Amino acid sequence: MVYGPPKVGKSVFAYHFIAESIRMNEACIVVTTDYGADELVRAMSGFNWSIQDALKQGGIQVISMMPVTAATSAKDGSLKIVSLANPTDLMLNLNEVLKPIVEHNVRFRAIWDSLTPLFIYNPPMLVAKILREYSSKVKKAGSVGVLVTLVQGSIDPQSENIIKASVDNLVNLHPEGKLVVEGMLGTPRMAVEYSITNTGIEVKKA
Repeated sequence: MVYGPPKVGKSVFAYHFIAESIRMNEACIVVTTDYGADELVRAMSGFNWSIQDALKQGGIQVISMMPVTAATSAKDGSLKIVSLANPTDLMLNLNEVLKPIVEHNVRFRAIWDSLTPLFIYNPPMLVAKILREYSSKVKKAGSVGVLVTLVQGSIDPQSENIIKASVDNLVNLHPEGKLVVEGMLGTPRMAVEYSITNTGIEVKKA
C-alpha cells in the first residue's frame, strides 16, 4: 500500500507501476475510483506513457468504481463500471477479469487507486474486508505485484490502522518529498528522497 496526504504522488506511483507492466509485457488489472479509463489515458500521457494500445488489446483491464448516480452495469471492451456503494460487485467483476488470466497463466499486476472514495458509501470495516478479499484473489491468481493507494487521514486513525494492517507492505509518501518504507517483507525500514518529474516518480540515490 502506498499512502500519504493529498498531492504527494500516490496516483503517479500507480501510473509508474502500470507503465512498468507494459515495459515488462505483463497484463495489468486497474481498479479506479477517482477517474475512469479516459482520465487514466490522459494522466499517463502527461508522463509520456502511452497505454491506448494495451487497453485496445486487453493487456490493461480497467474496473472503474463510480458514484451511485453515475454507475451503470455497462461494459465496453476492457472497461467495466461498478458502483462505489456496492464493493461486492467489484469481486464479481474481478473474478470475470481474472478467469482468462488464470486459464492462460498470464503474468499480471494489480492496481487499486484509490481506496479513499469507498469510505463515502461504505463503513471502513467493510472496505477492509473487501481489500483483504481482493488481495487474496489476485495473489492466488499469481499476480507478480499488487499496489493499492490510500489518502492518509481520510478516515479515523483506528480504522486507518486496520486498513493498513490488511496489506503486506506499506510505503508512506511525505509532502516534503520523503518516501518511507514502513513495512515490506524482507526489507528493513528505510527513507529516501523522491520527486515527481515529467517521467514519473524519481527516487534520489542515497
